[in-house]
Amino acid sequence: MTSGKVLSLYMTMPDMMRSGHRMKVEDFDCDDNGIVGSRDYDNGKEPTMVLVSKKSYDIIEEAELVFERGLLMEDIYVDIDLYHLKKGSIIEIGEMLFEVKGPCEDYRYLYAFAPELPELIHGKRGLFISPLEYGGIAVGNKVSVLKEA
Repeated sequence: MTSGKVLSLYMTMPDMMRSGHRMKVEDFDCDDNGIVGSRDYDNGKEPTMVLVSKKSYDIIEEAELVFERGLLMEDIYVDIDLYHLKKGSIIEIGEMLFEVKGPCEDYRYLYAFAPELPELIHGKRGLFISPLEYGGIAVGNKVSVLKEA
């Protein structure tokens, strides 16, 4: 069984704060509507979160580019490479279960940071995942693959 840990967590603040501001947090709760307290919580769309592996930032650093973690709009940043997982795979993070919905393939905004960035991390931008239940996750939580589709 493959396992790793959560390195950092991020959420997008709601309108009452600084709308759209991405904030690094130590923990958060989520359910089948997304991250509780996030701007995108229960917005009527299918709730998806972005999980990014350290592998993405390793590729960026190997190209001698320097960016803060969070640039890839991840909600969950982990130390384990999970990019081989296909839609329908199940990941356990802390006390929560998430279903992999597929690879995150939105690269457009990355051109503004470095024109080569989208091509550099193509296929390693992150995974869309969706919570299957209510629970909390925190920095340092164990990350395990329970089922590969």
